[in-house]
Amino acid sequence: MMFRTHILFALFFYILAIQLFSLNFSIIFAVILVFGAILPDVDSPTSFVNKNYLFGIGKGIALFSEHRGFFHSVFGALIFFTLGLIIIFFLKVSIIFAIALALGYLLHLAADSLTVSGIKWFWKSGHIKGPIRTGSIFEQLFFVGLIIITAYLIIGNQGLQQVTAFVSKIKP
Repeated sequence: MMFRTHILFALFFYILAIQLFSLNFSIIFAVILVFGAILPDVDSPTSFVNKNYLFGIGKGIALFSEHRGFFHSVFGALIFFTLGLIIIFFLKVSIIFAIALALGYLLHLAADSLTVSGIKWFWKSGHIKGPIRTGSIFEQLFFVGLIIITAYLIIGNQGLQQVTAFVSKIKP
């Protein structure tokens, strides 16, 4: 999956969880979740996260790891969750932020499991793959579908009816 699809995939599940469990929205949680959702691509030297974040650390990691290898497994998720726990210990903030990082990471893995390349959830085993080719028209359709469903979750049925009524009043 592409960078933007990973971000939207994570946000979709966050908004869904807010709706299902009547949670309060947290911008800090959302930002950390999104960062976790792009973090597994630290193993690719050309990924967005390596080009724009991590100050070259990811490029060093990419030298020793293949894309969709170790860091695209639950073991990579455990490493970054542990690092998150260490950081929150020193910052003396809630464990929920390390959980947000881990959830974003795992949602990245879930999204990559929908691609034809798939991932090995347990690094050397547990290969799961799906029908979507990264960057293809099918991924674009998946992305647009996620936008529509996420917008519906945010706006809700009443909000959607209001938008429809407003649009129907517009005369060409």
